[in-house]
Amino acid sequence: MGHHRIENIHNGKVPSGTVKAGGQDKKAPGTYIKWDAPGVETIQPGESEKIKAVSDQFNRFQMMNFNEHMHCLRGTHLKTQGCVMGKFIVHDNLPEHLAQGMFKKPGSYDVIMRYSSLTPKIVPDNAPAPRGIGMKIFGVEGEKIWGEDKKTQDWTFNNYPILELRDPETTHDIADSLERNWNDLPKFAEEQSKRVDADVATLGGQLPRQHMAAMPEYSQSAYRHGPYVAKYGVFPLSSAQKALVDTNFTDTDPINIISQTLRQFHLTHKATYSFCAQLLQDLTEQPVDDIGVEWDPKKYPFEQIATLEFEPQDSWLPEFRTWWDDRITVNSWHGLVEHTPLGSTNRMRRVVYAESRKLRLRVNGYRDYVEPGSINEVPVPVPAPQLEMKYQDAVRTVEVA
Repeated sequence: MGHHRIENIHNGKVPSGTVKAGGQDKKAPGTYIKWDAPGVETIQPGESEKIKAVSDQFNRFQMMNFNEHMHCLRGTHLKTQGCVMGKFIVHDNLPEHLAQGMFKKPGSYDVIMRYSSLTPKIVPDNAPAPRGIGMKIFGVEGEKIWGEDKKTQDWTFNNYPILELRDPETTHDIADSLERNWNDLPKFAEEQSKRVDADVATLGGQLPRQHMAAMPEYSQSAYRHGPYVAKYGVFPLSSAQKALVDTNFTDTDPINIISQTLRQFHLTHKATYSFCAQLLQDLTEQPVDDIGVEWDPKKYPFEQIATLEFEPQDSWLPEFRTWWDDRITVNSWHGLVEHTPLGSTNRMRRVVYAESRKLRLRVNGYRDYVEPGSINEVPVPVPAPQLEMKYQDAVRTVEVA
């Protein structure tokens, strides 16, 4: 599990210009490093100031999008591709290193999941760009990081195992380039191609344009897994999803090709995913503070700990989609203490996501966000109307009643 179709990726075997991971010929230790062990996290001087600067950058991205679209969106993962409801099933008889946190006991939980496009600037579905998922699981018992009374656990993922926003300093540099070249994305791409870590910085624009139901998804950053440290992965399981792995969208496909092919799939198929953990064993090859290095999945394998199941449903319901866009938040800092996010990028996300949420709510006229306590609070509305577009090339999946 955990394999992807990305060829140009830094996994420690080829230097990216900033990191050289060693020891590729050694066997995996077979023991698991504790989350509070020396070297797992190191806060660099000036990190909090740099994180504040990054948060300000992403708030400006939000307002730049608002000035174009007259609606305030998230700072990242701003384009919804679909929302679904299902079950999150924790497996029984897990070994000790996996049976941690919310995975200590077997059980079935309600879950909602959103598919999204990652880029801070909205691009058409037919353009190559990172995609991701976010999920909120209901009924999870245990001590919460922020002490909320709602028993929920959030997880977020992207469709590649590393992230060019590998630390606050790098994020600030890349975000500055995007802000300067907001209306000239080719110039932005050119600047990224000249970076010392160009193989990582340009990866998002080289990702396969797959069907979203067939994409592998990665947490990219690390989390506490009880006393240990883990990254997580979500991988397609059903034969119908796996049959779509080699599907490639092209520049000539409709601008809404991802959301509407995903909708067609969910309307006619049950979707299933494995939820897997990849545990930390060697900090030399598995850095926590730099998520620009892939943890080799062959040497440090993903192990399945749960299954996601989504019965056939409409993934493009207007009330569900806009409720998620405007009212709720998904943030991996919203969860159990035993799954506390780790590393510099997660420390940055804690601030950036919170400030992004505040601005989005304020600009759109809401006093506060909604934190649902159960799946019964999710809107269950009527299907979205789809009109025949006279001149725009767009997919229509449901006739207007």
